[in-house]
Amino acid sequence: MREETDYQESVEAFNSNKEVLIEPWGMSVDHIRLTIKGLPNTPYKGGKFIFEIKLPENYPFSPPYAYCHTLLWHPNIDPSIPPGKLNICLDLINPDLVGKVDQTTGASGWTPAKTLTNIIEALRAMIHMEPPFYNPGDPLNHEAGEQALRSPERFNKQARDYTKKYAMD
Repeated sequence: MREETDYQESVEAFNSNKEVLIEPWGMSVDHIRLTIKGLPNTPYKGGKFIFEIKLPENYPFSPPYAYCHTLLWHPNIDPSIPPGKLNICLDLINPDLVGKVDQTTGASGWTPAKTLTNIIEALRAMIHMEPPFYNPGDPLNHEAGEQALRSPERFNKQARDYTKKYAMD
């Protein structure tokens, strides 16, 4: 099954990466718990950010559903959006962008050639603040995006405060 192959590939790809933990959410590899640890040089330092990833029945023809469960201050993740809806701004998982390419950014939506590893890498890059996945210029959380662009010091402080309050043991 493609789900099992992609799950094993992603576990192997991140096996030596201590900032990423991939495990089944329950008993099946089509429902995944992803934990990403914040890096020291980011306002997410020391935080553990929990994502839920569900592979749909028609995977890989439709993108997985991904949801961030950890409250955080981030331009591309909006924790105020309830479960069941997308709270992550990522073309790769947007069901409206399957097979499409954004002509202005070059970002592409999901295709069956993409894998779970691609999604995990994109989510890791968001938390580690790596462009183009960390993108305050195209925010889902407009307040955080505006703050990141206009007042980076205030953004970093608020992101650190959220991390300490919601993402640390």
